[in-house]
Amino acid sequence: MYARPTVVNNVESIASVPAIVANGAEWYQGMGTEKSKGTTLYSLSGHVNNPGQFEAPLGITLREILDLAGGVRTGHKLKFWTPGGSSTPLFTDEHLDVPLDYEGVSAAGSMLGTKALQIFDETTCVVRAVLRWTEFYKHESCGKCTPCREGTWWLVQILRDLENGVGTEADLAKLLDLCDNIMGRSFCALGDGATSPITSSIQYFRGEYLAHLTNGGCPFDPVKSTLFSGANA
Repeated sequence: MYARPTVVNNVESIASVPAIVANGAEWYQGMGTEKSKGTTLYSLSGHVNNPGQFEAPLGITLREILDLAGGVRTGHKLKFWTPGGSSTPLFTDEHLDVPLDYEGVSAAGSMLGTKALQIFDETTCVVRAVLRWTEFYKHESCGKCTPCREGTWWLVQILRDLENGVGTEADLAKLLDLCDNIMGRSFCALGDGATSPITSSIQYFRGEYLAHLTNGGCPFDPVKSTLFSGANA
């Protein structure tokens, strides 16, 4: 970097070194799975009783991590979650027992990514959540490449119409077509990441998208899903 020798290290990797030096490589490799060895940090946030950072062996399941975190917030049930942050395809309650290692998550159709486990219960509108994420990616796009610059703009417009109940069922096909034209065609991974929550949410929650159209708007009360007291819609 800047014409000088440069070392780039991950803080999590550096933090693992003292324990490995003290206990040996075999000790560390004895944790995790055959192909994903050792431990890692899982960042649990959202609708859980005790959010936080959890160090655990690779291959642990969300069900087990939720047990450590006191479960989904009291009185509610899991609806959907991200295994690796908002740029990875969504999972649902059907994926509670997927091994959270690189191979297991990939085989189930997503990516482990940053291991940011964002948890959403049944009070959350998946369309609203996906729209908020897409607005973020549109804002963060540098604008250099056309697929990302133009694609994220159009994704936001269509998602807003759908959330407000003024879109059409054909808009779902438009979203998927836009995502197909962005995926693998942008200069960096931001464009790809913007498509993941959209395609996966349509796969698992198509009926919820359509409910916005038949209802003429969002059928969810956003206040019920907030984690902050005194919030307004």
